[in-house]
Amino acid sequence: MKPDDLEAFSAAIHGADHEVDLFGAAMLIARIGDPDADVHETASRLDVMAEEARVYAGARADDHALAHAIEYQLFSVCGFRGDSEGYTDPANSYLDQVVRRRLGIPISLSLVYMEVAQRVGLECDGVGFPGHFIVRYGGAEEPTYVDPFQQGARIDRQELLARLRVHQIGSASPESFLAAITRRQILQRMLNNLHVVFRERRELQDWLSVVELQHRLEPWNAMLVGERGMLRYRLGDIEGAMSDLEAYVSASERAEANPGAIRLLDQLRLRHGGMGETR
Repeated sequence: MKPDDLEAFSAAIHGADHEVDLFGAAMLIARIGDPDADVHETASRLDVMAEEARVYAGARADDHALAHAIEYQLFSVCGFRGDSEGYTDPANSYLDQVVRRRLGIPISLSLVYMEVAQRVGLECDGVGFPGHFIVRYGGAEEPTYVDPFQQGARIDRQELLARLRVHQIGSASPESFLAAITRRQILQRMLNNLHVVFRERRELQDWLSVVELQHRLEPWNAMLVGERGMLRYRLGDIEGAMSDLEAYVSASERAEANPGAIRLLDQLRLRHGGMGETR
């Protein structure tokens, strides 16, 4: 990614969570796939969908009428649907391509739903359900859960709680998985999806771009610094690799540090000089 895009991402996620520019940050993630991803074109497409939904709902629509109008516009008129066949295609995580192709995975389709909802005045939150992102409207008191991947299907609370029984949630409260998550958590989840895809495909440059963005969301995460160092080495950036690996090893307990990162740093110090041996 371009340095300017990385800095713009840092600016988009700055401040209190309610100040995070979720749409802007998601569009910067989209520039991993297309450096020229057009924020204005994508925003304009969403504006048109929202205006059509607003007209369909009518002037005095309540939350349910607004939600049904959004779903009619997105799924019946525009034909948005979950991409079950190409689920791991990175395009399904890039907001501009999701809006253009009308295909996505649960979290990206949920983000489209949330963006249209915001434009029509419907309070709508993301719900980080394990393995399947959904949205809710109506707030915590009277929530209605919606599955955009299944074209707006409703899921009641008891069904969601029943689904949790197949997940390993440890000591966490089941209710916590039905609550709204933060904007930063939504972005983390989007990046985690791409991280898995690019790591499995060994697409190093895109993998590095994802790690760069993840580190801006989690600047305290030494593991990301170590991973970035390993990727920089494999991409030929020896100076950047040494800097990251030095920072990673110095921030980690030796027993917990990645042995491969320690060995690589020692090798680089021997070849290129450095600050002595690792701890």
